[in-house]
Amino acid sequence: MTIMTLAEESKRQGGFYVPGFEVHIEGARLPQDVLRDVIQITYKDGIKEIDSFELTVNNWDSSIKSFKYVGSETPRSLKENPLHRLFEPCRKEVKVLMGYMGDLRVMVTGHFTSMKPNFPSSGASTLTVLGLNVLHRLRNGQRTTTWKNKTDSEIARQIGTLHDQNGKKRFPFPIDIDETAKNHEPELEYLTQNNQYDIDFLFGRTRERGYVVFVQEADKKVRGSKSRLYFGPSDGAKIPGLRDVTFKLEWGKSLIDFKPLLSTARQVQSVTVHHWDRRTRQPIKEKVTLQDSRFDCNRDLYELLQGCDLQEEIITDEPVFTRKQARERAFAILSDRLKELVTVSGTSIGLPDLRAGQRVQIDGLGARFNGMYFITDTTHEIGDGGYITRFNARRENCK
Repeated sequence: MTIMTLAEESKRQGGFYVPGFEVHIEGARLPQDVLRDVIQITYKDGIKEIDSFELTVNNWDSSIKSFKYVGSETPRSLKENPLHRLFEPCRKEVKVLMGYMGDLRVMVTGHFTSMKPNFPSSGASTLTVLGLNVLHRLRNGQRTTTWKNKTDSEIARQIGTLHDQNGKKRFPFPIDIDETAKNHEPELEYLTQNNQYDIDFLFGRTRERGYVVFVQEADKKVRGSKSRLYFGPSDGAKIPGLRDVTFKLEWGKSLIDFKPLLSTARQVQSVTVHHWDRRTRQPIKEKVTLQDSRFDCNRDLYELLQGCDLQEEIITDEPVFTRKQARERAFAILSDRLKELVTVSGTSIGLPDLRAGQRVQIDGLGARFNGMYFITDTTHEIGDGGYITRFNARRENCK
């Protein structure tokens, strides 16, 4: 893992002087006259939602005093004027690149999903176009599939290989897992994806295991990069093809703003999972406490928790079939709580490689808030004010 200060990254990005972007529609760049109409471009990603992008474009042609993209079309112009169909939803593949001139990075590949024109009482008309990455197309069919004697990671990887009834792959690209984590997962005796979209089923399994899901887009500038989805723990192995960098952001130097939240409201001292073993006809009861040696994140804050009146959480409504499965579920719940002990939102100069699933090191804000953070979502925006990156993260200062 490479720790990179913004001073070092600035040299790589030419001083952050010339932010830029490209939009490719069906493999072709936007024409220059259309590109000049783009007022703002935004990209958002996260570990709990599908990546999205948004373009705001000028919709007024002052030379002919008419709406340019939406508002003046006729049945004939829809056939003859390509501008009137340029931003239509569903029809075309869209690729968005952002960064600094000479080093633009692929942020998302997807499709336009909605158009939102604005016809104000004063001022020029604008058009906002929103899109989602290719995963949104996984919500085109709910499916029922049953797995027996498989771990969650094995199930996730297998979903990436399945085909629908027409012989088409259900998932648009491979699913990568953490092999080490897979070896520690309990084998699930029986699990059903019950009339669910594949992506929603995977999001559900991440909540069950305390895992994350995020997408890596193919980028020719990164060796070994290809489109794939990662399913696994947030402290898992790096996915091949992602730039292996952890930015070091410091208050007063590279952080524009920083808003941390330290909260003990949802913290508990232990989690107990109760259920019933159908084979032995005996109750299942497994308890995990903060003293479990596997907890190695944010241990410097445990002394703070000891001064709180923490309660025990008891889970009785989740199906588990073995003692190991119950214990792993209790561990996942408590681990998730500990990772939410310190959460932050921050803003820095635009960093195209700062994405959900990456890590960032925070310094200059004292022992409670300094440390390593896992990025849960980011917003990249290029507009009149230049290029900025906003992020939300959770403190995972682990050994």
